[in-house]
Amino acid sequence: MRLKELFYVANIIDYGRIVTLYWAYQSTGTTFALWYSVSYILDAFDGYAARALNQESRLGYYLDMVIDRVSSCLCLHFAATAVATGQTFVPDFACPIVALTLRVLIVVVELLAHGVVMYLSEVLGVHQKQMGYDFKIVRMYLSDKRFLGWACFSFEGLGLGLIMNSAPLVLISLPGFLFRAVANVTRLMAVVPMMQEREASHWPAEQKSDGEVPRRGSSDRLGHHRAASPSGAQVVRRTRSSSNPPSDKSS
Repeated sequence: MRLKELFYVANIIDYGRIVTLYWAYQSTGTTFALWYSVSYILDAFDGYAARALNQESRLGYYLDMVIDRVSSCLCLHFAATAVATGQTFVPDFACPIVALTLRVLIVVVELLAHGVVMYLSEVLGVHQKQMGYDFKIVRMYLSDKRFLGWACFSFEGLGLGLIMNSAPLVLISLPGFLFRAVANVTRLMAVVPMMQEREASHWPAEQKSDGEVPRRGSSDRLGHHRAASPSGAQVVRRTRSSSNPPSDKSS
């Protein structure tokens, strides 16, 4: 990374997103929604600034990606907290279920699904269109900007609607929110077998001749897991020796 990349306009915009997200974190209700919305609006300009000024950089790419995930998790967390503490229109009997669902989505969608996709893309070099494109809902979500925009705005709308206790906003946003969640979970389910196949193909054929793929870090200390050794390997047992042989105590 070059030092001047720190001062690219697009990256400065992302620094502003961090500040406004922090102010949102320090706030509640409508004030949270205000600062969060400012951060979200800034997100719409950093990409345009980078392309228009020819200031695209790896720093900016990862800044935008990390801030997006932090932003999404923060919105879901505050929405879940508002529901769990009875600050919304959600009926009391449904509050625990709704709050738990929102927190599960933080882990499954925002962290796990996006994390796995980024790992496959950035580390293993898998093209985005190889990840779940067999499913129509994933193609709609990623290939059509109308569906992508609707899903993203709906996600923000439902979270902010719960935080501000706005039932109309939540109800309008619910279909798009569910669409985004289902698309990401479907994509996660599609790429997990891909990761298993790549792990299996990593090992040489001679190491799989006994019918079992070796696993990194596996050992007999883990209970039923086998150590990564061929079935016919010879086991050598060492006897404990002592540098000082026992003395003859017989009289």
